[in-house]
Amino acid sequence: MNTERRNILAATALTLGGLALMWVLTLALDNVWYRMAAFYVFAIPAALLGTKLDWKAIFRFRWQHALIGLVAAGALYGLGWVGVRLIHTVLPDLAGEIGSTYGMLDDAPRFWVWPLLVFVIVGEEIVWRLAVTLAVADKFKVWGVAAGAFAFALVHLPWGPPLLLVAALVFGACWSAIAFKTRSFWASFVAHLGWDVLIMFVLPYQ
Repeated sequence: MNTERRNILAATALTLGGLALMWVLTLALDNVWYRMAAFYVFAIPAALLGTKLDWKAIFRFRWQHALIGLVAAGALYGLGWVGVRLIHTVLPDLAGEIGSTYGMLDDAPRFWVWPLLVFVIVGEEIVWRLAVTLAVADKFKVWGVAAGAFAFALVHLPWGPPLLLVAALVFGACWSAIAFKTRSFWASFVAHLGWDVLIMFVLPYQ
């Protein structure tokens, strides 16, 4: 089996297996933070071992990639802010989901929220942006980027409210595009982490 086919099969297995695992963890763990952390304890090694990518080059740190991530985090924060304003104006009935989504922060385990947040985002980038997106996008280009975003949104299905699924799809596509263009863990990781910190703790959309 050639590398391209192996990687596509691995990406498919990660998506379907990840969805099944998330259903199980949703039934087993009430706390969303512990649930996501448990998910990536299993998913990260599966992604690293299942897909044949140039992981050494992908994880090599470059300042320009970190800078791309920082700029992208700010731009995506602005995109989200516009989206929230539109929701309040055009779909006011949906606006209540913004508050319920932020309500998940109430389950955050105080000090442990920071290491858990970083670990989960590391996992999301390795699994969905790299192992899944790169494996598919290397063959299908922009459609592969879209597939990676769809897979990321799909794994939120067992527990995420509809608005969170939409956010995972839209922003997941942006992070997937960054990963595909840079082939760097750091660019999409910094963009993702920066956006999460901004919307959760610095400048919430509420």
